[in-house]
Amino acid sequence: MLPGGLRVMLAVEPVDFRRSIDGLSEYVMTTLRQDPRVERAFFVFANAKRDRAKVLWRDATGWCLLYKRFDKNVVPLPASVPAGAKSVVIDPRAFAKLLDGVARVRRETAKDVARTAKEKVRTLIKAPTS
Repeated sequence: MLPGGLRVMLAVEPVDFRRSIDGLSEYVMTTLRQDPRVERAFFVFANAKRDRAKVLWRDATGWCLLYKRFDKNVVPLPASVPAGAKSVVIDPRAFAKLLDGVARVRRETAKDVARTAKEKVRTLIKAPTS
């Protein structure tokens, strides 16, 4: 259960995941133009492939960083993002779903089409004729 009054900001653009706490907090200040030291504020980042997520926040005792690498899913992005926006605010329920990820949409390539055609031809050749 997430605490009430939580503000979650999702960075729209991919972030270099070599950044750790200091690099991400600097990114929050310079790119997102937010104060990363505010309590009850989570900052969520994804890499370019969207198969990894990092969450940065600060509580009363110090900095926290969560790193998640998805096995099959990807970080979902909001359906609509205002033009020129560097981040969007999402509600805590959407944040919880974000940490579960969504199924990766795999696009069919030319190799996939060729492979399927070859399999169909093999099936036709092996099929017994009456």
